[in-house]
Amino acid sequence: MLAGALMLLASGTTPLRAQAPAAAELEELSAISAVASATDMGPVGIIPITRGFNLSLGTSSQHDSANGWSSILNPNVAYRFNRHFSLDAYVPMYLSINIDENVGTTARPAFRYSPKKMVFGDTGVAFEGDTRFLKLEYSGVFALGLPSGNTDYGLGAGQVTYNINNHFEKNFRRFSPDIEVGFGDTSRLVNQRILKNYIAVGPMTHFQAGAWVDLPWNLSFEADAYEELPVKKEFVYSTTVKGKKKVTTATEVGPGEDNGFITSLDIPLSRHVTMSGFYNRSLRDHNDLAGFSFIFLMRTPRPAESEH
Repeated sequence: MLAGALMLLASGTTPLRAQAPAAAELEELSAISAVASATDMGPVGIIPITRGFNLSLGTSSQHDSANGWSSILNPNVAYRFNRHFSLDAYVPMYLSINIDENVGTTARPAFRYSPKKMVFGDTGVAFEGDTRFLKLEYSGVFALGLPSGNTDYGLGAGQVTYNINNHFEKNFRRFSPDIEVGFGDTSRLVNQRILKNYIAVGPMTHFQAGAWVDLPWNLSFEADAYEELPVKKEFVYSTTVKGKKKVTTATEVGPGEDNGFITSLDIPLSRHVTMSGFYNRSLRDHNDLAGFSFIFLMRTPRPAESEH
């Protein structure tokens, strides 16, 4: 229904845009927020504001208080069809990660963290629709997770997963509060910047509220509170639960439930390179995750396009 409404809006404005000069079209495009995407992949610019392709490569190092350091490489390809619709795809590759592995037997399991290298996570494909109404900026995302991840190490869901996310944002010059609400069957497609050491699969909803602030020298800071809540706990399972207990079937424990805070700071080092720092505090799991990343963009927004 949402996609249909956006498509009608897009088709209804096409003749007007065709007659408008290039400068007016750029102004119209930049009126829609240049957030990376409602899946929070990284800094502004990964998905281009104007039509065409963009390529990006992210490399990040993060420390999880549960399993230590990990290093991830995340290539992304994005395409914007028009001012309303875009598509992007990505696949995380773990250059190194500590896996909670069973070094015992099935009858007598003994779990121990052991380092693994060059293993893949699930591929993500996201279709995004952007528009503005009632002075609010809206991004709707339908994302699919494809089972390319290593399920033995808990890095893949082992099935096709999906997530629908609705992102609402209001601009007050340099300050922009936002709220998100969504539904899906995996925790992996929520908050892509933070990669947890487990993947929960099953029907669940998620909520997020916070704000981002444009700082001097083109810096950008964002802080959000979030809640991930299973709809039916008896249908939720996890490939790796926090701690040293493995769950491979449905459970009443509710491995999909989580809440806490996420913060990030984006620091542009050049037109094509952005450094980001991020921190996640899980209140439910008493877990901390912090890290930094570098995003390399092939195509960057021009100054006139990147204004919010």
